[in-house]
Amino acid sequence: MNQVTKFEGSHEDLIHDVAFNYYGNRLATCSSDQKIKIWDYNEAEGVWESNISFKAHSCAVLKTSWAHPEYGQVLASCSFDRSVIVWEETYHDAVKKWTAVATLRDDSGTVQDVEFAPNHLGLRLAIAAADGLVRIYEAMDVTSLAHWTMIDSFPVGEGPSKDEEGNHCLSWCTAKFAAQMMVVGCAKDHVAKIFRQDHNSKWQACEVLGGHGGVVHDVSWAPNMGRSYHLIATACKDGHVRIFKLTEDNQGGALSGGWTRKMFNVTRIADFPDHNAEVWRVEWNVTGTILSSSGDDGKVRLWKATYTGDWKCMSVVSAEDGANAFQR
Repeated sequence: MNQVTKFEGSHEDLIHDVAFNYYGNRLATCSSDQKIKIWDYNEAEGVWESNISFKAHSCAVLKTSWAHPEYGQVLASCSFDRSVIVWEETYHDAVKKWTAVATLRDDSGTVQDVEFAPNHLGLRLAIAAADGLVRIYEAMDVTSLAHWTMIDSFPVGEGPSKDEEGNHCLSWCTAKFAAQMMVVGCAKDHVAKIFRQDHNSKWQACEVLGGHGGVVHDVSWAPNMGRSYHLIATACKDGHVRIFKLTEDNQGGALSGGWTRKMFNVTRIADFPDHNAEVWRVEWNVTGTILSSSGDDGKVRLWKATYTGDWKCMSVVSAEDGANAFQR
């Protein structure tokens, strides 16, 4: 039985992103009204309740990301104002308040995506900007989040683009025993690429996830959960949701500088045009077994693999009609 909980977002403009925390009992929404709203789930009544609303940036807020709870209640946001702000929930006279503890500013372009690294890598933050660079910051002291240092940066395409077409997006690989990796959507190149560090600890573009007919709006690396392969989903301007399977190539391969390592064989195992409109977001559940996607058709679609390994749409959620569950 499906259950859909509706609630009024109460933003004054377009909502760009909704982000759940680690436990799924809190969420943050951000909007063109320059505000972030924090919501808590009231389990007794089965409703989402607004915790606090605050002005976060001087322009539209595009994305938010929660840090792992071992670092406290910490949130990062990015905006058209070319900044990333790190927020921390504090208490004063028993009143909750979200405080901007650090601002990471880069005047080279709009910050289009932000995501905290998996907690086993420490308190790190990756941001993707319109200038075609991914930058990685690290908190110098996890007990005091005022000071962050940029520890790395690397280009994701052929070079900065003045037209800023489309979107740069990223997603970390969360597998604890795998090499440090992330997948990045490369704007007008119409591809996503796997980046990892070489023997000199420099980030290099490796495998390419191709076959897209437009700008890649979003990417999501599935939690591994002990599988021998990886899954990555992409959301594309061409109206398609795609799922890629990465398996290790035992033949190995060479990276720049002569470093030999195992490569991934990339297979596109699913390609769905069901939204019939631009797809803006894809996100996996905590076990990497169910994929959700949302697009301009106003629907959220849930995808799951059958026992034969074929991916099927298991449910469609519409803001107007509620949830309709079906099997194919």
